[in-house]
Amino acid sequence: MEIKATCPECGRTLPVDSDACGRQINCPVCSKPFIIPPFKKPDAEKIPDGRQRRMAVDSMILGILSLVLPCVGFIFGIPAVICGHIAHHRARKFPTKFAGSGMAIAGFVMGYLGVLASSFILFSVLGATQRYADAANSVNNLKEIGLAFKIWEGDHNGQFPFNVSQTNGGTMELCRPDRNGFEQNPVPTFAVMSNELAVTKILVCHNDHSKHIADNFGSLTAANISYQLRTGTNINDNNPQEILAIDPINGLALHCDGSVEQDFHYKKNQK
Repeated sequence: MEIKATCPECGRTLPVDSDACGRQINCPVCSKPFIIPPFKKPDAEKIPDGRQRRMAVDSMILGILSLVLPCVGFIFGIPAVICGHIAHHRARKFPTKFAGSGMAIAGFVMGYLGVLASSFILFSVLGATQRYADAANSVNNLKEIGLAFKIWEGDHNGQFPFNVSQTNGGTMELCRPDRNGFEQNPVPTFAVMSNELAVTKILVCHNDHSKHIADNFGSLTAANISYQLRTGTNINDNNPQEILAIDPINGLALHCDGSVEQDFHYKKNQK
């Protein structure tokens, strides 16, 4: 095999046979003698094997991105999984042509984790959005209930139904407030305001799965009312900040002046 040897005197590179390694020859240019250095064979491990591993590398890169950017993990995680499985399959089935099995495995594993993280974030955001929408709906319901009380009292000398006797169209004799003033029998009070309330659906909170909407006010029961009503002689327009009703699901409070505010003090723990 022909190799190259360099004369140490004149620096000329000469073609020589590999069998001449270790022997002394005279340089044909400067005529100076020199010994041809031993021939070193290339390290086989350093010679590229020529096998393809591009898809395995891509899978690993995409997998890393799916973990680093979990909010968009789907975008990188799904192709990481697909490319990783294909690259791993190729490397196992055609080992002489394809390489990078380890990188492929790392790629699709990280891809799966990225998709899971992205799914968790997505469902958390959707859940929070839904809870916000339900709370917003409940705020509107309470405001409509507050408006109905305002309209009713306008026709009854500025008094709410529970402070007006049955003789005059109220529900005073039917009220049974507990020690905190929350009415244990709210059905009659809401029933006498059927004209002002108009529809029964505003008495049910969207995310209160223990209650259902009544067909009409004639069939109204406690099972059709989500909101807890407070009754008593101090619940009137003269005390605008007194609480008239609460939403124990979302932690909302309706005041006598018709305003609604968040008050987690009244929110019950949901199991």
